[in-house]
Amino acid sequence: MNKIIPILPCPSMKDQVSFYEKLGFTLSYFSHRPYSYAVLQLDSLELHFYSSKKMVPGENPLMCYVRVDQVDRVYEQFTNALKQSLGKVPRTGIPRISKLKHLKEDRRFILTDMGGNTLFIGTPNEELPETSAFLRSLASEEHSDSFGILYDLLYSKEDVSSAAAMLNKFFPADLTSMEVEELDLAKLLLVAMDIQLHQHQAADSRLGEKLEELIAAHGTASEDWSRISRQRQSILAEE
Repeated sequence: MNKIIPILPCPSMKDQVSFYEKLGFTLSYFSHRPYSYAVLQLDSLELHFYSSKKMVPGENPLMCYVRVDQVDRVYEQFTNALKQSLGKVPRTGIPRISKLKHLKEDRRFILTDMGGNTLFIGTPNEELPETSAFLRSLASEEHSDSFGILYDLLYSKEDVSSAAAMLNKFFPADLTSMEVEELDLAKLLLVAMDIQLHQHQAADSRLGEKLEELIAAHGTASEDWSRISRQRQSILAEE
């Protein structure tokens, strides 16, 4: 089978190998000369690294996309491993891992390793058992386009400031009073809460109370409201 394998730098091969081994990778090749070089594998995934003492992790622009069959399983494995080794799931600094994101093209998360390399790890939507475009779309024709852009700014571009500005520009200050379908309102409340938590480490209590009210009214028997409830738990999770 034809495939492309990334070869990425790291300033400390020891730290890099240790990091990936904690995630569940195995070291399948290592060489010290003429420079340190390592190959790490996890199932069918294969990553190659070389040592470069000139590389500054915080300034490393290198990235690659890693396509996996079950992104949720990989994410759970990685976050559990990080919790065990670091005592928490690191969202900032190096290393770090993002939350799972439901995007237009796929469901993914972002991993930044000890060398500052950025790995976008995801599964295309068409390969998922359920469409991950659900949380990104609104039934409202008036607001659907703006919401899609808002969602991508926050979760794909990771541009919280622009997402907040767009939320303020295209949506009312009091989201709880919007006259839209309740499922649409729940999706808006989720995004607004996530923006506020990113900016202020706290969300307007009115948003949370309204969302709780909607979930309680509809229950979680339906798959749609179950997804809303799970996303709320993910956003509010203290890790």
